[in-house]
Amino acid sequence: MLLRSLLCLGKNPVTRGGLGSGGGWVLVAKRCYQRDRRGGYNGRRFDQRRVRRAEDEPELNSAHFSKLIHHPKEENAPEVTLDQLLEQGVIDKTLHKSVSRMNFAGLTSVQQKTIRPIVESKEQDVIARAKTGTGKTFAFLIPIFQHLINTRRESQYMVKCVIVAPTRDLALQIESEVKKIHEHNYGLKKFGCVSLVGGTNFGSAMRKMSSLRPNIVIATPGRLMAVLEQYADKYFRFVDFKVLDEADRLLEIGFKEDLEQISDLLNEKNSISSDHIRTLLFSATLDEKVQLLAGKIMNKDECVFLDTVDKNEPEAHEKIEQSLVVSEKMAHSIYAAIDHIKKRIEADKNYKAILFTPTVKFTRFLSSVLRKDLRSKLPVLEFHGQIDQKKRTYLVQQFKRDRSGLLVCTDVGARGMDFPNVEEVLQIGVPSELANYIHRIGRTARGGSEGASVIFLCEEELPFVDTLLRRKKVEIKNQEEYSPSETSATEFEQKINDEELLTDAITSLISFYRSSVKEYGFHERRLLPEVASTYGLLLNDEQRKVPIHSRVQLERLGFARSSLASEMFELHGDATQAPRGEGRGQSRPRFNRRGSGYNDRNKKSFSSNFNDEGGRRNQNYGRKFYERRQGHNPDFATAMD
Repeated sequence: MLLRSLLCLGKNPVTRGGLGSGGGWVLVAKRCYQRDRRGGYNGRRFDQRRVRRAEDEPELNSAHFSKLIHHPKEENAPEVTLDQLLEQGVIDKTLHKSVSRMNFAGLTSVQQKTIRPIVESKEQDVIARAKTGTGKTFAFLIPIFQHLINTRRESQYMVKCVIVAPTRDLALQIESEVKKIHEHNYGLKKFGCVSLVGGTNFGSAMRKMSSLRPNIVIATPGRLMAVLEQYADKYFRFVDFKVLDEADRLLEIGFKEDLEQISDLLNEKNSISSDHIRTLLFSATLDEKVQLLAGKIMNKDECVFLDTVDKNEPEAHEKIEQSLVVSEKMAHSIYAAIDHIKKRIEADKNYKAILFTPTVKFTRFLSSVLRKDLRSKLPVLEFHGQIDQKKRTYLVQQFKRDRSGLLVCTDVGARGMDFPNVEEVLQIGVPSELANYIHRIGRTARGGSEGASVIFLCEEELPFVDTLLRRKKVEIKNQEEYSPSETSATEFEQKINDEELLTDAITSLISFYRSSVKEYGFHERRLLPEVASTYGLLLNDEQRKVPIHSRVQLERLGFARSSLASEMFELHGDATQAPRGEGRGQSRPRFNRRGSGYNDRNKKSFSSNFNDEGGRRNQNYGRKFYERRQGHNPDFATAMD
């Protein structure tokens, strides 16, 4: 072991902090040996542990379906073009004209594989697996519009297609894509579209349904259920298609029962037959839960599985250049991200990027800092789930229109949002769940273009990279270190407008990372103090700690019983009291709080009636219980006496 350590030391003689005494050499040798064995940060780069076995996604189980027809991804498959689909009679010339005017470079691999089977297979349901950012929306919109063209004389003023999306933002995003098809060929505007999403006025939406009589409805599950319960007979008796976009996300949010009820209601109210409606299910992953749902809501005897993902390739888009920037401290990761943004603005005035952060409160804080720092250099938009729907819709449209800008957001913007010309996706810290890393970086390199992604992590967050490789087969090959300048802390502290915003931001990060320990294999007692220390570092005073003013606040953070509380926080008020449970085993009266209240009312100590083992003294319950535990039966002994 010593020989191997010395050899390892020879390969890596310089550490991040520089050489110290002889003890420093021993420390370097030990760290390098450990990292060589189990992976981790070795002072120059993060070396992942050997991948034991990638957590492969389960294959589609044919037992869930009457008949499953599997079309795996084909290597070197011939290219399918929009012109070919027109010539072969798959799509109509009006639809071809509309899509052609959008100046697509060509059909994506997902669109090439799905459009023809959906259009031509009249009596089959379809399941399609595709990565994020690969053009899934048009993969089902083009067949839907072709179906509307083919059936334009039948049930002209009834809903023929219902598209279900997991979030309001994704539903509105799909609606905007439908409007693009309308705008590029006015002959298609007769196929109207209405979105039914939560957070909007119900009455207004129904008036729109009544006046437009749309053929396409795009909805979130909750609002769709509410509409179906009242208006299914009026609008939804002639539905031909139901589409589930991002089915895996729908289940993650908890819409399983709603989706099954929606399917049952649509089948029940259908005027043709209860098994008439075709189902199109699109998902990035097809785990057992997604398969079970698909088996329950599919109506047709045959189901076509269109797989556009190669099992041996990583889930992340291959046209995204991924990078990792490692800092010693979490605060330094924030400095690193801001420095990176400034450099990119200097190089490109039309720089457009999305910056993801872990929590809403941290997003608010960072947005305020960036707005002050960047000012007229770059528009900074704040986007998260606590912004009302009307403003969120406005922000989405604004960021789409802007040639440059920075969207600072939580994972609410990680899925289904399609923003043009986003050059980079930046991430400070880890996502709320592992799959969201893939969805986050999928906001760039849209529609076949190229993009870049940079994630900024401190050393204690590096197990995330290991987990990403092991479970998602995603390796971040470009890695570099960041060391802040001597003025970084001072400059950042001057940009803090509201110290209360900072306090809220750091406490939210502490709570977030505490809940992520098991998910990513973090070392809790090292990571959480590191997160807490960010407060003082950003204020340019390492001695300052996050202020906690009450025990209730401490309990909400989960540190009421933790010995880390005094290390991480500046405690005030009753938060300074000893943690509950401290001093166990010490003798103290029970029911003290109730006894005190009784004494105040009756001038007599109720608690004095209880002995230290518990129970009323005159019946000696506590003593009897104690003796029974020792193997005695006090009642029997008394009777014998």
